[in-house]
Amino acid sequence: MADIFEEVEELEFETVTMTEDDGTEVEFSIIDNVTCGGERYLLVVETEFMDDEESEALILKEIAINTEDVTYEVVENDEEFDRVADLFAQNGDDYDVEIQG
Repeated sequence: MADIFEEVEELEFETVTMTEDDGTEVEFSIIDNVTCGGERYLLVVETEFMDDEESEALILKEIAINTEDVTYEVVENDEEFDRVADLFAQNGDDYDVEIQG
């Protein structure tokens, strides 16, 4: 009989690539997503820091969708950030959300 733990595969996360102002591309792994007020938000961690338990996450807001791309922006408004971070904290069975101000 096979060991059940050998059958568990490592989790794979969808990714999103963001282009910074200087043209540098950064890949983020999507940890979770929520919808709030008709808007979709992603909780993401830079993929290269995914294994770091103390890695910092960002909240991205979906702002445009076309046939080729989806455009996101970092949530910087404090009220919007706090509201969405609370939703992620409630959903976070597999992760912990700690808001630093």
